Amino acid sequence: MSKQTEKILHLLHIFTADLILQVFGGAGAIWGFSEVLGLRTPETVWFWRPTAQFIGAVFFARWILQLDAHIKKENIEFFPQQSNRFQQLEVAIDHEEQTGLCETPTHVISPVTGIAMQNTGKDYKACK
Repeated sequence: MSKQTEKILHLLHIFTADLILQVFGGAGAIWGFSEVLGLRTPETVWFWRPTAQFIGAVFFARWILQLDAHIKKENIEFFPQQSNRFQQLEVAIDHEEQTGLCETPTHVISPVTGIAMQNTGKDYKACK
């Protein structure tokens, strides 16, 4: 298992538990404690439901900030760049080679497929 995979699994392990305990627990604590105190009744549910949702949203925003800070601190990359797989190819065309560029459309038969194609733009040495 790669180091990045271990970091991601550790992140999921920690922050899944934090989501349940901090976010859902915060909203549930408001909901449940309002009932324990006798403040939440069938007549006052209209007030306590959005209050619990608001507290849940605040704790969810806090959880997202903690998650982001942990990802930055641990330098976790979900989609790592693999820059060594591909190399950029730079091509320079001098003046003699540029004379082979064609301004007019031409018809060319593909040597691979045998299909006639029309060249409508500048193409290197496409003029006959």
